[in-house]
Amino acid sequence: GTTGAVATNGVYSFVGTGNFTVGAVGVGMFNVAAASTTAGTIASFVGTGLTTGVAVHISSTGTGMTSGSLLRMTTGTTGAVATNGVVSIRATGAYTSTSNSGLLDVNASAITGTATLVNFTSTAAAQTAAKVLNIDSSGYTTGFTGSVVTMSSASTTGTGNILQVTSVATTGGDAVKIIGNALVAGTSTLLNLSH
Repeated sequence: GTTGAVATNGVYSFVGTGNFTVGAVGVGMFNVAAASTTAGTIASFVGTGLTTGVAVHISSTGTGMTSGSLLRMTTGTTGAVATNGVVSIRATGAYTSTSNSGLLDVNASAITGTATLVNFTSTAAAQTAAKVLNIDSSGYTTGFTGSVVTMSSASTTGTGNILQVTSVATTGGDAVKIIGNALVAGTSTLLNLSH
């Protein structure tokens, strides 16, 4: 009965001491495997009344992570991904955010050098009509005054770019293409540049 404060080890505690190695990713100190689960759920974490709590917390106190990952998800996607994607994040209901923290929040307190905060890479040679990143806000209709994508930089010095588009091997296509199918003359513009 967790009516009191959990002080040290948690309600469930799994502790492995020493520097141990494994032969393959996915086999470790704690391993859950369901070899033939097709429509079920392997692991479920439910918090019905969370406000300031955390459902799942993964941390590493070391500073030497180079090729490892705090969270890694892999799948054999030989079939067509129909609906939810390999990774699915859903929030139901109408929620608001008073800051820039939203449904997905990525924050790195100290990016230095040529590091990258978020990286999307497609190495498939057969990618023809597919998209590396797709942002769709077709649900915003009446009275929309926000932005689908907002990029800002507080840098006061340097020669960096807020947005850089590089087309390495585009021969017949466009490096940047802007389409406005519902523009109204006198009230909206296709491209607005201000300084």
